[in-house]
Amino acid sequence: MAAFEYETGSISDISRRLILWGQRSDRGMARVEYSSEFARQQVTQQLQAALSEVGIAYREISLTSQPSADRVVADLLDRLMQSPTGVVSIVGFGAAFANQSTLADDLRVLNFNRERFLAFPGRQIWWVTPVFLQRVIHAIPDLNSYFSPRLCLSEVTFADSARDSTLLTTGSTVNIEDARQRSQQLIRQFEAARRGGAKDDTLLTTYLLPALGALAEVGAQQELRDLTQQFEGLLGSLKRTDSPDMATSLGRLASLYHDQGRYSEAKPLYLQALEIWQRQLGEDHPFVATSLNNLAGLCESQGRYSEAESLYLQALEIWQRQLGEDHPDVVTSLNNLAGLYKLQGRYSEAEPLCLQTLAIRQRQLGDDHPDVATSLNNLAGLYESQGRYSEAEPLYLQTLAIFQRQLGENHPNVATSLNNLAHLYNSQGRYNEAEPLYLQALATRQCQLGDDHPDVATSLNNLAELYDSQERYSEAEPLYLQALDICQRQLGDDHPDVATSLNNLAHLYKSQGRYNEAEPLYLRAVPILFKKLGADHPNTKTGLQNFLMFLQKALQENRIAELSDDPMTRSLLQQLQDASD
Repeated sequence: MAAFEYETGSISDISRRLILWGQRSDRGMARVEYSSEFARQQVTQQLQAALSEVGIAYREISLTSQPSADRVVADLLDRLMQSPTGVVSIVGFGAAFANQSTLADDLRVLNFNRERFLAFPGRQIWWVTPVFLQRVIHAIPDLNSYFSPRLCLSEVTFADSARDSTLLTTGSTVNIEDARQRSQQLIRQFEAARRGGAKDDTLLTTYLLPALGALAEVGAQQELRDLTQQFEGLLGSLKRTDSPDMATSLGRLASLYHDQGRYSEAKPLYLQALEIWQRQLGEDHPFVATSLNNLAGLCESQGRYSEAESLYLQALEIWQRQLGEDHPDVVTSLNNLAGLYKLQGRYSEAEPLCLQTLAIRQRQLGDDHPDVATSLNNLAGLYESQGRYSEAEPLYLQTLAIFQRQLGENHPNVATSLNNLAHLYNSQGRYNEAEPLYLQALATRQCQLGDDHPDVATSLNNLAELYDSQERYSEAEPLYLQALDICQRQLGDDHPDVATSLNNLAHLYKSQGRYNEAEPLYLRAVPILFKKLGADHPNTKTGLQNFLMFLQKALQENRIAELSDDPMTRSLLQQLQDASD
């Protein structure tokens, strides 16, 4: 196999440096600044595999919020001393030291105990985000001297469908403003490198794709779409070489297209990335499983459920065989498979998988970890889908309590949890309980994500649906219109989510008898679904059925004259009339 160059700050570069450092026999502390959780996981996977080959133990410690900084430090020291001599990765500093009002004092506690950390006989890697690092260096600048090496994982990528696909995840390690600044910095470097005569593939893999990935990771879809369109020609010129770096780049570009609803463009890139990993690493490597999982997620988005299931099962089998039954990637795979079964209404098959992921996470992380909350939430969502409301409600409440304790009242996951609980109450007709939760979720998302984020559009749509179901039409309409506007600007006019928003607004107008306003919305929504998802996708069938029900109502009320002469309208009306004769 040919040798590959390592770009400073890339996954390959940081992995190589940490592998060499981790093989030393003495104690030591390394610090790695990172802005992408998925990129960090890629590094730790390579590090763990390399250390295992030479018999060096590897363990990861995830910090969580505690009543005081003293408790955080005591817990970490205790877990370090229980770890086998080798390499220990430590994550979660931002969550453990999240109280801004006491942060300066909390960091002094951390600083006061550093000699005790240094006494640990193994080697430690402290993973810190740029925001947390800036706070630490400002408060205790001399702490910097205790770390050797001090590295920066500048490559920004994201897990796409490898992350939990059912309802929600534990969230990104960076906020939107961090991501924008990082993306802008990479674009400036990109322009400088292009002026300096850098090759197209170098420009793409080193600067442009990480810049796009930074935006995708936090859901800045409009900026992502604009930047993608700006450099469409360069993205299309990506030369296909048979290297792991190229497989990573192809997978990253495929994920960007997937997020934008450009499924037909994403698929060949996912397939090419999979083929490269298979040739370079063999059929049974965890990276192959990740590639299979991402391709499965694309198939799921397109409603190709049988293909998605086969790919998910292949990925699960590889991860179980290579990483063990309790590895986080195995847990994610089980969760994705459960989500697929839930979509298909295969509830009896989904439930044991949800219970299995919950049990593994509770055993590994304890009952109060955000990942445990995610599993509780997903199980609650499964029960809600089956109308098992009395079983779903305590799980949603437990989820919300964990997120509030561990992540704070204003975290986006708390907003998602509030939204899910409100949806449950809405489904039961408990409107007075649902409305304040929807409003609180909306306010949190607007505060944390900005007024134009897709999650804000989701909250607006949910609140509008609540008002719609109560026939509070004058309150629902402006919310539906605002949600549609955000979706169109952020995702583009032909994204499936735009079709859903159009359909919701059309339903409102239908309920009010405003047929001449509802029809053009259906006429926009249905073609988008056919184009993007295909005729066999459940959402396409639902969208078409909604339009047919609208036309049937117009027939029954003898209001056909109010409709247009659009060919689709006339064709479907003729089918309905023929069926009734």
